[in-house]
Amino acid sequence: MSNIINTAPCRFCGQMVQIDSEEKLTQPQAEEQATMSCTCEQAVEYQKEKQRKEKAIQNVAALFGEMAAAEKRCGEGIVKLLNAAVEEIYTGGLAKVTLNLRGGGSKHQFHKMQRVKSMSSVQRPRNRN
Repeated sequence: MSNIINTAPCRFCGQMVQIDSEEKLTQPQAEEQATMSCTCEQAVEYQKEKQRKEKAIQNVAALFGEMAAAEKRCGEGIVKLLNAAVEEIYTGGLAKVTLNLRGGGSKHQFHKMQRVKSMSSVQRPRNRN
């Protein structure tokens, strides 16, 4: 099968980009591809932001979802909620999400960066000498 050449502008600078694909792309798909391959400053920032978001979603799967250890997995509803929270963080609706799990004694914070900050909230016994 021959490749189809699509052309579309970058969302930010308007530079026309040729995209080589196996099928005809819709205009929004072509614009996304063009933006992802453009080197203008805004497009590069958009590319980085999109990579951070994808990494954050992978972290949710690795810590709580199907890629997590069996004893660490959460219910599907919690994973969907966390994925929705990541989406809101990257669209600007939320700044931070904190998750306290029952029985786990751990606290997880999701920030705009791709990392998840986890800390144990189990209190240590005090030394009362």
